[in-house]
Amino acid sequence: MSIKIDPKKEPFIRVGIVLPEDQQKSITIYLGDFDDYKFTPELQNNTASSLEFICRGNLICAGISVGKEFQIEQNRKEFDNNKPLTLGPVTTGRGFHWEKQIEVQLSGDLEITNRNGFLMVVNTVPAEQYLMCVATSEMSSDCPSAFVEAQTIAARSWLFANVEKKHADLGIDVCNDDCCQRYQGIPGITDYAILAAKKSAGKVLMYENEVCDARYSKSCGGVTEAGVNVWPQEDLDYLVSIQDGEPAYCGPDFISDSNLYKYLGSVDEYRSYFRWNDEILQEEMIDHINKIHSLNGEAVTGIENEKRGSSGRILSCDLVYVDSNNQKHTKYLESEYSIRQTLSPSFLFSSAFKMNPQNIQKGIPESFLFEGKGWGHGAGMCQLGALGMALNGFSVDSILTHYFPKAKLTRIYS
Repeated sequence: MSIKIDPKKEPFIRVGIVLPEDQQKSITIYLGDFDDYKFTPELQNNTASSLEFICRGNLICAGISVGKEFQIEQNRKEFDNNKPLTLGPVTTGRGFHWEKQIEVQLSGDLEITNRNGFLMVVNTVPAEQYLMCVATSEMSSDCPSAFVEAQTIAARSWLFANVEKKHADLGIDVCNDDCCQRYQGIPGITDYAILAAKKSAGKVLMYENEVCDARYSKSCGGVTEAGVNVWPQEDLDYLVSIQDGEPAYCGPDFISDSNLYKYLGSVDEYRSYFRWNDEILQEEMIDHINKIHSLNGEAVTGIENEKRGSSGRILSCDLVYVDSNNQKHTKYLESEYSIRQTLSPSFLFSSAFKMNPQNIQKGIPESFLFEGKGWGHGAGMCQLGALGMALNGFSVDSILTHYFPKAKLTRIYS
């Protein structure tokens, strides 16, 4: 699936809400006003306020209708965030330490299909409605307007650049989660979010006549990372490592930890993002590593041959462990994502860390203390840095040119 952009027309976006990988067999959809929706296949003599969709073999059961797929289409075509569809459970934070199941409220149309015995739910919405929801899902609706607009433009640019096409095999443009962009529906939409979408409608970051692959993460920790060090891509002049201000915009000089909580997204954890500590027991680590890499290790002793990027993030390293005969082995970890996934059962906050062995007995640490900085891959826009800039009077243009040097704002549709 590839998003088709007409320079004069806003595109529609297909968002995967429930994916086959969730292995979900049922979902309940609360309709609000039943008359606001058209159903295919048509429901007869049913004015219930909710429907449960259940996978049974190759069929989907919904009320009295049985079929391989089901469509719910809004009769009203204008955006109305007072009459949403509510559905749940929906997985958010897939594979990360904040993974949980939530209910989401959505505008637009739904398509429910059976994928090899598991549900798939797709929400189709106009791009600008989608982006309003992204801006207030990634961070709180209490964020200042300059941040919300900058976040909206960055999200729109990433969406239309459509570089990775992560879920093309599923026939969708994006999923609802962190691997693409957070999309948790309309409850967080505020006048700020609506205004930001309207003011910036169709605006994207451009470089050499192409829409920028405008990445972002929660906190760079003081220095952003070059995109080429995070993903297998060409070295892009607008996705380079930069100093996040002196002092850092994402640090306590611009936004204190005590005030940060009110600006975070609804599924974010209320912890320190600029600097953090985490201790992981040997037993937890080796059990996790054996499981995800199909190893037969007895204990982890540390990491070697670290290659670090400009932000201090470890880009690759050798994991060192011993077997039951105390023989040394190494496992090559080839990316910051693999490092974060491997070294913690709940996924490390970033790969910018020092890994300090604790209470070493006969060469085997009892645990490891991680001293880290930043949350996420660190490339592109630092969300907390952008927030710090917005709270201190910086404009939308200043925020975007700071994080995406050489990129130019361009309106591709109105």
